[in-house]
Amino acid sequence: MTQAGSEEYVVRAVVRAAGLLDLLRAGDGGVSLRELATGSGLARASTYRMMRTLERIGLAERVPGSDRYRLGVRCLELGQAYLEQTDLRREALPVMERLLEDFNETVHLGVLDDLRVVYLEKLESTHAVGIMMSRIGRSAPAYCTGLGKVLLAGEEADPVGTLGERAELRRCTPNTICEPAKLREELERVRARGFSLDLEEHELGVRCVAAPIRGADGDIVAALSIAGPAQRLPESKLTGTLAKAAIAAADQVSRRLGAAGEAVA
Repeated sequence: MTQAGSEEYVVRAVVRAAGLLDLLRAGDGGVSLRELATGSGLARASTYRMMRTLERIGLAERVPGSDRYRLGVRCLELGQAYLEQTDLRREALPVMERLLEDFNETVHLGVLDDLRVVYLEKLESTHAVGIMMSRIGRSAPAYCTGLGKVLLAGEEADPVGTLGERAELRRCTPNTICEPAKLREELERVRARGFSLDLEEHELGVRCVAAPIRGADGDIVAALSIAGPAQRLPESKLTGTLAKAAIAAADQVSRRLGAAGEAVA
């Protein structure tokens, strides 16, 4: 079916409601009706009716003591149901659990969505790590995270050019690689060695190594990472023991998803 032919089946009200939910997802502390109307381009009256509908079905709720809106608990239920039904997470989880047992460092699973990395799973170390911003269901810039750089390196188009056009290549820490030419060189290094590093590029004090997970067709569909505090993860350890472990674990998950290779129990 062509894109033009499929347009007749698109329900505009559903698209607009989804856009409002996206605005709520990005709004820490809640979003006002005026901000929702402005961000969505809808009339205030239409925005109000949609928000009342989303409230009624539990997808949105009022922030207590204010006139601002936030995502409703039904979104959490739907998100959890998605995770439970996702083959990728189910196949990756036992492999991630073994990594956590072997190294006692935080293990992440993520996918790419609109050039941002979305965390599907996170197994936390029992060591004190301090504040690590990653959360299941949350997203982060792909260009400055280990998971994200592996996923960007698997893109056929020029993701760096797209991020530059969107003015999204911003510095998160003094170590962030946000110059397009240098970032393209970094992605080439990721492709050549088969893993990526985050050397405090997204969060000061946090380092990680990540490797790609491939689907049955051989394309990169997700990434897996081992992360922890900089003082416990010198670059030599990241590029040595942990890189080998991350690659081996990602390959295991890939084979569980049907990628070339022998089946893994």
